[in-house]
Amino acid sequence: MGPESLLAIVAIGYAVAQLFLIAPGMGLGYDEAVYASQFSRHGNPAAYHASRGWGTPLLVAPVVMLTDSVEALRIYLTLVSSLLLFLSFRVWLAVRPGYAVPLAAALFAGCWTTVFYGNEVMPNLYTAFGTVALTGLVLRAAAAREPVGRTTLAAVAVVAAVLPLFRPSDAMAVVVSIAGVTAVMMLSRRWRRTAALAMGALAAGSAVGFGQWVLESVLKYGGVVPRLELATYSFGTTKWLVDNHVRALDGPMFCATPAACGPVPPSALGWLAGAALLAAIGLVAAWKRGDWLTAVAPAVVGAGIAGAYLYHPGFTAPRYLLPAYGLWALVVAEGVLRSAAAVRPRTRVASAVACCALVLAAHVYVQHRYLMANLVPTESSRERSTLLAEDLRAIGYGRPCLVYGLNAPQIAHSLGCESIGVSGEKLLRASSYYIEDKVKSGYSVMVVYQGTTDRNASYLSGWPKYSLSSRDWYVRVNNGDRRPEAPGVLSEGGRG
Repeated sequence: MGPESLLAIVAIGYAVAQLFLIAPGMGLGYDEAVYASQFSRHGNPAAYHASRGWGTPLLVAPVVMLTDSVEALRIYLTLVSSLLLFLSFRVWLAVRPGYAVPLAAALFAGCWTTVFYGNEVMPNLYTAFGTVALTGLVLRAAAAREPVGRTTLAAVAVVAAVLPLFRPSDAMAVVVSIAGVTAVMMLSRRWRRTAALAMGALAAGSAVGFGQWVLESVLKYGGVVPRLELATYSFGTTKWLVDNHVRALDGPMFCATPAACGPVPPSALGWLAGAALLAAIGLVAAWKRGDWLTAVAPAVVGAGIAGAYLYHPGFTAPRYLLPAYGLWALVVAEGVLRSAAAVRPRTRVASAVACCALVLAAHVYVQHRYLMANLVPTESSRERSTLLAEDLRAIGYGRPCLVYGLNAPQIAHSLGCESIGVSGEKLLRASSYYIEDKVKSGYSVMVVYQGTTDRNASYLSGWPKYSLSSRDWYVRVNNGDRRPEAPGVLSEGGRG
């Protein structure tokens, strides 16, 4: 069986893993609801932060414009992510023929973050696929032994233009890293002309991709600097977060401090050490083979994007390193094949295959444990948002409507309302004038909160307060003088 056929099998297996391990009906998360709402058929987009790109909303637009079904959305994204896994790694078959590429795709697809985010409405995985594809396409063009085809150069430009739509900051790190590798190749007489053509295509595509971001910044935020200030408003000082990322190898989905990221997991340390050892073996093997570029380039570009998050002013999330994992998987796969090749001269081919299978199985076993450990609390949290939305339906509300507070985007997406989401102690600190203006303009306003955080908003004191089904969760509702569309079945102050 050829490498391309094996790669196709890996992509199919990736789709099956998503469908069987993650319930297609799992509710939307906070960021997912924000992205999905932008082109929702209800026409009530959630407040959109300055740091976000438009790639994810555009990707899901064909589904959310037609239906509210979460199942349909997740199945659609499962198919899209599996196809992109195949296409992005297929690019590398022209750069590195053989079985390293399908093995790398299998290693990357086996990561718990890759499986979890496969059908999530989030940009990180698509940034990873774009990074893998763009790096391979640039190498394919820059290291060509014959005149570079226009199709390859056009593909470089197209991917470079699309990548900033998803996560502009990640795309910048990727493009700068790839440009650095290409610039080094231009120093060689052997690659000078082809590398220059690849650099030109990369620059042209990046100009289009970042150009739309700059244009939006000027038109919507008053310029690039004001947008960057808004995008990084909640960031702290830049600091090394290596410890946090090591602690978060097994989760949680998001953390801000070492304590929140949890203890350093021994199994993850073993996994990390094994991956580093195999990557080192892969780099040495590629160097001895005289094909060092196919291993050094993904290692360097991966390090470039990882460095942007290891020294970072923001928070820690395992998904941030997905683009780096996608590229590093290519290097690790080289090491696995080299180790298997060392076994083969003394034994039969079957032993070498068994060596590769054993490494892959150990990797999948560890990652499956991490996936399950993170999936249970996530499903519970998503279910709570669904129940809260059902409670608000029971209480009753008019249209147009606004949900403000904790889990607001998820709740509002279910109800077809506008939303303003907040977190923690920031809750209810929005200007009272804004909320009151919404009421005066005919909106039903529902303020969802937990505990006593409504104490920060005196303007809510006269609004009816309802206890929700989740413990210590409440909502204050102002329907103005209108009758709600749905009769209330929850009594004021508690369950009816």
